Amino acid sequence: MAYIGRQPIVGNFQVCDAISVVNGQAAYTLQVGSVNVIPESANHMLVSLNGILQKPGSSFTISSSTMTFASNLATGDVIDFVLLLGDVLDIGTPSDATVTTAKLADGAVTNAKLASGSFGNITSTGTLTNFTSTGIDDNATSTAITISSDERVTIDADDEKALVVHHNDGSVVRIGMNNNATNSNEIGFDSTDFIVKPGGTERLRLNTSGHAKAVAFTNRSTILNTINPTVDDTNTFEIANGYIHLFRDDTATIKNIIFGKNGSEVGSISTNGSSTSYNTSSDYRLKENVIEIANATTRLKLLKPSRFNFIADADTTVDGFLAHEVSNIVPEAVSGTHNGVKTWTKYDELPEGVSIGDNKLDDDGNTIPEYQGIDQSKLVPLLVKTIQELEARITELENA
Repeated sequence: MAYIGRQPIVGNFQVCDAISVVNGQAAYTLQVGSVNVIPESANHMLVSLNGILQKPGSSFTISSSTMTFASNLATGDVIDFVLLLGDVLDIGTPSDATVTTAKLADGAVTNAKLASGSFGNITSTGTLTNFTSTGIDDNATSTAITISSDERVTIDADDEKALVVHHNDGSVVRIGMNNNATNSNEIGFDSTDFIVKPGGTERLRLNTSGHAKAVAFTNRSTILNTINPTVDDTNTFEIANGYIHLFRDDTATIKNIIFGKNGSEVGSISTNGSSTSYNTSSDYRLKENVIEIANATTRLKLLKPSRFNFIADADTTVDGFLAHEVSNIVPEAVSGTHNGVKTWTKYDELPEGVSIGDNKLDDDGNTIPEYQGIDQSKLVPLLVKTIQELEARITELENA
């Protein structure tokens, strides 16, 4: 209902603050809780002066929040009380359980009118907006959250599991994620296997034995068909405890493994129908300052080939070199430093009190060795040049 001017107060009975100072004047300000109040009219008020109710309109009038008596009050007069009746034509406070849904205006119940606490079932045929909760729960055993037809999300609290997401398709239980009607991405379980299906096509499957299988990756137009624990399959590779198996079903020469640095290839392992090659970069276009090896024989004589066994394999004696004895003669053949130890690097998660470059220590407080290695193939150029020098000397002696 619309009103001209101020909307009347409906049924809001209020007792005004006591007016304790009567100072010989007729006008007094009405307040409730120290805040000025405006009665509907003099007829909506009960005023008691010196124990006698005053007649509205003749004994007193009202203008805004100012009540004015017909004459100035004298010292000793007592305003006993002023009671504001609000709109006495309407019921002030409805009786319990008498307000029906039809009596509530649409949108009239706001967050400010909802006390925090528990709510019963909420059913809506429209849009539920600005809804927040410290938790969504359902004490029933059948459903936790279900949204169907067919934009469906089903989250079931199953037994003691914290969260179970069901998207049932036969024996498949998975989580589906869609960015449009035709592109579905899924992860989940098929029987006992874990599966990944980007774009709706299976790309990865892990079984309970820890093997990955039935995979189709596409990258730079090169298709790697499967990762499969059955090593007899063609075009497969298997990664298992302590080994990697690579298999192809053709005889073409191909780089099975490629090694790179800063975006450029620096080596590879390739196979053909019958052999394997271990390749390091050697194209002339990659090199400069090319000079012939000199004094190869002299350098070769400095090498100290030895026979020894490794501590971890005491029963096997082999021929070889001690890495540090080779490092000054053919340094490119040796990796690591003599008596090197492991240190903390910027790639490590540093323990408290440790800085980059500090030595790593074992549980007994001892340094941890960083062992040297040797690539004996790097000795081949020196060997070849030595043979050439010896051949030249032999030829010279034969022609003398």
